[in-house]
Amino acid sequence: MNFIRADAARLRNISEENNTLSFVMVSNSNACKRFDWELGDYIEELDIKGAKFEGLKTLFKDHNPSVDNAIARIENIRIENDELVCDCVFAKDEKSQEIFKKYQDGILSDVSIGYRILKHNIDKQSTPKRVVVTEFDIFELSAVWKGADKNAKKRFEEDNEKRKIKALTEAREREIELLRKSIF
Repeated sequence: MNFIRADAARLRNISEENNTLSFVMVSNSNACKRFDWELGDYIEELDIKGAKFEGLKTLFKDHNPSVDNAIARIENIRIENDELVCDCVFAKDEKSQEIFKKYQDGILSDVSIGYRILKHNIDKQSTPKRVVVTEFDIFELSAVWKGADKNAKKRFEEDNEKRKIKALTEAREREIELLRKSIF
């Protein structure tokens, strides 16, 4: 059975000169509400230690893997702070650069993984039921308009806001230093 989810995925870092964005593909707080005809409503959580991603090489647009929708090369998949992180080097064609710019400008912030569950544990006693996916194969990563994790966008916006405040503070400190030098 294949699933798609964006609950954990968010933009992490931008390198404009290298056309590179870093994303968190699976966060350390990735529990997501799901539905199954047998289980009904349940909470699914991915155990990052069980992630397999050897075949993951390309970022696509809107969960539509095709030659025309390939927009970036995926590199350096790693675990940082109990989160699965990757770098995406965007192609230089116009369509790919438009999407890169939308992430850079903060218009887009989410990515979404497509994955296949290989092993899982079900706790049917909890309410709602809880499924912990202990092994899964990530076969696809896509740029999407909105992910399932309500906190992913919020964390990105908070990080973006902190960067703006830091830049303004540094600029103000430089102004003050220049004024001091000109006065004395």
